[in-house]
Parts: sequence; structure tokens; C-alpha cells
Amino acid sequence: MKDEDKQYIVELYKTLQYSNDQFDKNVLLIASGALGISFAFIEKLVPALEKAMVKDHLINSWIAFALVIFISLVSHFISGLSLKWSIGNFNNEDFEIGRSNWNKVIRFLNVVQMIGLLIGILLLIDFISKNIRV
Repeated sequence: MKDEDKQYIVELYKTLQYSNDQFDKNVLLIASGALGISFAFIEKLVPALEKAMVKDHLINSWIAFALVIFISLVSHFISGLSLKWSIGNFNNEDFEIGRSNWNKVIRFLNVVQMIGLLIGILLLIDFISKNIRV
């Protein structure tokens, strides 16, 4: 492989790492923000929480946001383990297989985060739409 090709691959990995970092930050920001906003505005949007309809949607949205935050932390931790493993096994003949396995786990957790975020947002919107004070 030519030096130019190696440099190109290095740059692609840097871009991928940056993209993954931004994904984690965005998911964490959205989940934390949605959780915080729902706490802050629920009092203003829903006058009588004890009489609210589909309260389980509100609670389940909070659970979904909390799980997304937790999974984001787990994903970040696993990403760190993956990097340590990669450094220690760079010259190993099974490096590509191992790296692929780590990436599959991280990709799976990222998809779970996106689905959890979507579910939480939809549940919160449904709760608010059915209980909003006009």
C-alpha cells in the first residue's frame, strides 16, 4: 500500500471517529434536553397532572430518555475498550475481525439509542397532545 493510501485511510478513520463523537454528543444532548424540558414544562402544559390522561406515556418517555443516556455512556465506555484493544492488537493477524466485532457492538448500541430517542419523543408528544391546556 502506498503512503498516500495509508494517509487517506488514516484520515478516513479520523473522520469516522469525529462522526461517532458527534453522534454520541447529539444523542446525549437531545435525550438530556428532552428529559429536562419535559420536567420543566409539564407543570405549565398540563394543569392537573394527577388527572392527566395516558400518564404512562409520560413515565415511559422518561424511562426511554434515561435509558438512552445510560446506553450512550455504555457505548462510550465500550468505544474506549475497543480503542485499547485495537492498540494492543494492531499487529495481530485477527485484528480486522476483532475490530469488526467491536464496531458491530457499537453500531448496535447506536441504533438502540436512536430507536429509544424516537420512542421517548413520540410518547412525550402523545402525552402532551392529549393533556395540553388550551
